[in-house]
Amino acid sequence: MRPRAVVVALVASVMFAACGVSCGAGLNSGPPATWTAPGSKPLTDAEAAALVAHRAEVRPENAAANRYIPSDAELQAFHSARDKYGRTPDQFNPLARYVTGRPGLANPSTDDLVQWAAHKWGIPDDLVRAQMATESWWRQSQLGDRTTEPAAWYMQYPPQARVPNTTDAYESMGLMQVRWRPDGWVGNGTEPLRWKSTAFNLDFYASIIRFYYDGLCAWCGSGYGAGQQSASIGAWYNPVPWNNGDAQAYVTRVFTNLSRRPWDRAGF
Repeated sequence: MRPRAVVVALVASVMFAACGVSCGAGLNSGPPATWTAPGSKPLTDAEAAALVAHRAEVRPENAAANRYIPSDAELQAFHSARDKYGRTPDQFNPLARYVTGRPGLANPSTDDLVQWAAHKWGIPDDLVRAQMATESWWRQSQLGDRTTEPAAWYMQYPPQARVPNTTDAYESMGLMQVRWRPDGWVGNGTEPLRWKSTAFNLDFYASIIRFYYDGLCAWCGSGYGAGQQSASIGAWYNPVPWNNGDAQAYVTRVFTNLSRRPWDRAGF
């Protein structure tokens, strides 16, 4: 979602062509080693949880957020929030109605929640791991996109996102760096669950990836269509214009992590 420096984009398309739809095979024997077809309904929370194979925690500092279960009131606030155009998350993205952040797993590790979100939404699990490494190195406490905010906005950010003695705040938070602004420009309704709940952060992220992949974006412009795997990942970083150079450079970084698999290495 956050444009950065442009890197040669051709590498991304070459790497993805070599990887194909089977990116993610090798860590778990079951699905989702491949994307489910565009338009596929997500699994229920319980169905996805039943497919999780427990893996040990590599980020103990995520434990509190991993265990946090959004309340009914918090989910109602998310689903009823209005963006700058007056739309709720469900009106902007019909898949948002499936976002709960409620995996129903006892003391889940960070990887357990990755598996749950990947199974639920039909996204290759290793691809989620690689994108999460790119965004936060698997740290739910990660902060990003420091921005000078209007004075009236500054105190609306959580304390850990505010830079003391300035009006700067970090707009992106959590494993997938969900970005939020008080005016509803981005991340509408996700504050504070984006940082309080690891499962919500991943659930929301995956709903946006599927929004692009399922062909639901009416404003993505020339070249957009359903089933574009790497471009949908890149759209999390920067969706407009569709499949732009910044997004392709981001995909290159994600696939570099997919190839290197740092989460399997000692000391990650």
